[in-house]
Amino acid sequence: MTDIYERGSSLQKLLSTLKLNRERVPLETLKSVYRIPYEELKAQIRESVQEFVLLVACHHLLINPNFSLEEQTAVVQAAIDRSRMPKEIGKSLTRDYDVSKIHRMALKLREEIEAALWPYIDRETCLVADLADIEKTPVIYNTLTRQIYQDGGWIDQPLDLRGTLLIYRKQEDAVLPGAALLQKGEQ
Repeated sequence: MTDIYERGSSLQKLLSTLKLNRERVPLETLKSVYRIPYEELKAQIRESVQEFVLLVACHHLLINPNFSLEEQTAVVQAAIDRSRMPKEIGKSLTRDYDVSKIHRMALKLREEIEAALWPYIDRETCLVADLADIEKTPVIYNTLTRQIYQDGGWIDQPLDLRGTLLIYRKQEDAVLPGAALLQKGEQ
């Protein structure tokens, strides 16, 4: 988390500099007399925004180790390509100069990425039956997220799986989204 805050702070300084320059110096002067430093500042901001957004959106993303990393990476890239967030972030940069707003948009992008990866994560959802008390209703549990499904939502609750039976759903031969994306890329 510290890295995110450090990068956000650094980005905010760059955006503040850009805002001050644009408020105090006519745009034509920035583009002519101060063209080189102005372009360098904009390039620094672009690079910094890209790093910041990727850090927020992709840091510690949950990936299913039982499926190809390449396939899941293709799903992440497709989610980013489909999303409106990168364009919204670009518009917001020079309109608002606000890192906290960019951070919120990057979190929305992360939600879109997580939703795209859910079919892979969901493959690790199972029923957990207690072998010591087989009559007890099994718990719905995801072994990757270490969450149980209760009252219509997922709740953080690691379970001790010793002495339990894990019952997974039969996985249909349906193609996961990443496989189709990889096939399309090979053509």
